[in-house]
Amino acid sequence: MKTSPVLFVGHGSPMNAIGTNPAREGWKQMGEYLGKTKVIVAVSAHWMTRGRCVRRSNDNPQVNEMYGFPTELYAVHYEPRSSVEIADKVIEALSPDAQVKNDWGIDHGVWSVLSNMYPQADVPVVMVSTDLKASPKEHYDVGKKLAKLREDGAMLVCSGNVVHNLRMVNWEMNDGYAWAKEFDKSIKQLIIDGNHNQLLNFSELKDAERAIPTPEHFYPLLTAVGALSADDEIGIFNDYCELGSMSMTSYVFSH
Repeated sequence: MKTSPVLFVGHGSPMNAIGTNPAREGWKQMGEYLGKTKVIVAVSAHWMTRGRCVRRSNDNPQVNEMYGFPTELYAVHYEPRSSVEIADKVIEALSPDAQVKNDWGIDHGVWSVLSNMYPQADVPVVMVSTDLKASPKEHYDVGKKLAKLREDGAMLVCSGNVVHNLRMVNWEMNDGYAWAKEFDKSIKQLIIDGNHNQLLNFSELKDAERAIPTPEHFYPLLTAVGALSADDEIGIFNDYCELGSMSMTSYVFSH
């Protein structure tokens, strides 16, 4: 069986889910390029928990955990089914550190992306949280543990942002601040070079405090990288910054 790919997706503003914008076009093209997969295991920066949690259910109620946006955004309805069978495999892979928690569903970090990659909502999605208590190495190791599911046809989609500083967002900017672009570029080079040790020590990098004032949006990248094999090739898409302090740069790893 073909090994399923791993994605890290920069999701950015919820508004990227609708209208005309480069992020949305990139997600549509990636869905067409990859084709349908058996199941998606989604790690979201917006499901923040104390401890690693997995939704174990056959449904995925949509969570709109964003406020003050146009009504058109809230009209998006995306609730793909889930899979108890695959959720059990995820829990087993993460054992003994995973717990079942069903008070969350599919949040905009995931549905904004997948509603454009797979608009028919016909690919099951198993939701996995971002553990705020875990160290960078533990987030990386989650990827290592989930990697075995790739052989069973599960695509790992980790959603966050390399640069994510809401306090410095400029809604008038279509580009990024110079420091944001430089930080994004430095992370890109570490990934290309396979320098995972420096990725784990991201706080040592120049401008890390501005780029990653809180780490929850960066942690899914570590999980994605942890799931890689030596045979994986690196693809980069949506390679840009927006709103000054937001990087949309996304990666697909496959072989």
